[in-house]
Amino acid sequence: MKKFEILRRTAEIQSGGLLAFLSGLSGCGKTTSVWSASINMADRFERVVSVPATVPLREVAQWMGENISQPTEKSILVLMDGREASDDTVGLRQFMASLNQFLRSRSDIIVCWPTTNDDWKGELIQLARSVGGSSLTPASADISISGPPKEQWSDVLERLFIQLDQRLEDLGMGGETIASSIASSNSVGEFLAAIRDAIAERVDHVQVTRDLPEILFVVTSTSPVVGEANRLRRAGTMILKAEELVGYSPRSEAGKWWQERNSDPSHHLAYVISLFRAKLVTMTPSSVVYSILEYGPGDMREVIREKGVNKSPANADATFKSTDFYKYITGAGVNELTSTTKGKTSDSILGAFDVIQGSSARRHKAINQAICALAEKNVPEFKASLGGFEVNLGEQDIYADAVISIGFDDIHLEFHHLSDAHCRAASISAYIMKKLRAYSNHYNITPR
Repeated sequence: MKKFEILRRTAEIQSGGLLAFLSGLSGCGKTTSVWSASINMADRFERVVSVPATVPLREVAQWMGENISQPTEKSILVLMDGREASDDTVGLRQFMASLNQFLRSRSDIIVCWPTTNDDWKGELIQLARSVGGSSLTPASADISISGPPKEQWSDVLERLFIQLDQRLEDLGMGGETIASSIASSNSVGEFLAAIRDAIAERVDHVQVTRDLPEILFVVTSTSPVVGEANRLRRAGTMILKAEELVGYSPRSEAGKWWQERNSDPSHHLAYVISLFRAKLVTMTPSSVVYSILEYGPGDMREVIREKGVNKSPANADATFKSTDFYKYITGAGVNELTSTTKGKTSDSILGAFDVIQGSSARRHKAINQAICALAEKNVPEFKASLGGFEVNLGEQDIYADAVISIGFDDIHLEFHHLSDAHCRAASISAYIMKKLRAYSNHYNITPR
């Protein structure tokens, strides 16, 4: 980063832009360093401008003149990536001449040309100086990049995982995979590519070859359900967090079962969550009550009216759109995770929900169908009317509450309707881990 700052100051002092060469092994971070400079020194550099590799060398200077914005107080890094040795000597000289002319009036521009060939770089520097002297390519513009040393590569990966909110356990990998990838790689780029391939093999390939479904857990309860669920999922994606699931219910049968298997990266709960892309969303009492009033069985609607709640399509839509279930199926995501209960639910709604929840063991399918019908009304892409309910997965006593298409994908929905007394992270965790155990056993991911 300091070298990019030196380049910027050099261009300012000489009142003209310059051409810099970044040399090093493939995958050492040459291109990455350019983007990194614009991100980490955003107060001094504009966003990187990348010259398409399809633009002929002779036309690059013209392309820059047409596509680079007018000067500002910041410098602009122009990246010329994907251009190694060329035998077009005439074209190179024309490029250098036109670039030199262009840069004389643009002290805000630093053209960065990554290369893996030192001999080729030497020829380019010699040609650049024969055309524009040392002002076009000064000594500070010859930069060698080695990338971080091998002993730091695991730290690089750890920082990337932090950025992506991922852990090794999520990907079914252990320390041996990291050590092996480091030993067999010549640069940090090669190492990260090896990790990328390992992730694809462990997650993407397994998902495709075993035809694994995406699982969406929908938990309904009183208003605290949102805060309790937030303890168990990630902001934005709503993906479940394995460590928290086990931590909140370690003594449950499913919790103990998963703890026994977590010693093997291939059977770790976090890895299973990744394979099934398992997520958690919630619905509060009002949305459930109004969905029954709109689409539920007649006897349930009558009981709810006796509790003082009447049918209202407008309220049904409004309350459903306030749930994170709605936000998930519309792709909006949930970026705020708090444990604080917001708003107050009326006694009539709570009384009606108690009736619904109390009958959920006997009327589970009917409740789920009503909820999904309201979801389809508000999100037509959610094809509940074409979906299946209580779908047999082909094994005794293993059913999906619903299998519904949204876009091009089928989602397995698992509903859990909790009373206020059981609206706790521990109860939700035990239920989810039990379901994930059934799915992972059914698809032969974990030993029974």
